[in-house]
Amino acid sequence: MRKFDEPDWATLHRLADALGVPVERFFAEKPPAGEAASTDECLRLWFKIETEEGRQQALEALRGVAEREEP
Repeated sequence: MRKFDEPDWATLHRLADALGVPVERFFAEKPPAGEAASTDECLRLWFKIETEEGRQQALEALRGVAEREEP
């Protein structure tokens, strides 16, 4: 694993915590099938949304899907 400065490491930990994944997920040689592509697309689309209202609508839609898929 590559060496990181303390601020870099702290940022990785905050990002992992926000995503609910272990830091090691960022260093996996091969992400789970379809995960990298769909994650990239979600982030790309998120940054295309320019309004707070649009982002709230996107979050509500994602929350609804997540709630319906919870066991």
